[in-house]
Amino acid sequence: MSRAWRIVLMLALMAVLLAGQFLRTNDFFPFGSLDQYSKGTDPNGQVVNTCLQGVREGGEPFDIPFGNRSVGIQRGDVENHQREIVADPDRLAPLAAEYDRRHPDEPPLTELILCQRITHLKDGAPHGEPEFVEVVRWRASE
Repeated sequence: MSRAWRIVLMLALMAVLLAGQFLRTNDFFPFGSLDQYSKGTDPNGQVVNTCLQGVREGGEPFDIPFGNRSVGIQRGDVENHQREIVADPDRLAPLAAEYDRRHPDEPPLTELILCQRITHLKDGAPHGEPEFVEVVRWRASE
């Protein structure tokens, strides 16, 4: 009987491992790959750093850090769902609401920008100024 339980347990662990690999989710870590460590960087390629910016009424964009204390979600989780966010920018609304909830003394966000800062590499070192790319913008409804 104990042999059957070990076989069932191993099959279950293998299923979780395979699901983590093929679904590209960090939810099963350590049984699946953690995306940020799953591949190397070309020393003459580029490093893409996903970023988030907020805008208040009449103001300039400002950087908002990812994390539970800021917008309630980690950068990797946003990167894993970037296609869905680009297809439906309203998916950024809960992040804006969470940021506003955590900053009640400040005016609410009117826009939230999902962006990327792309650093080009030459021989493994940063080369030139980082490039800023706006991926998608969410605007609050009036």
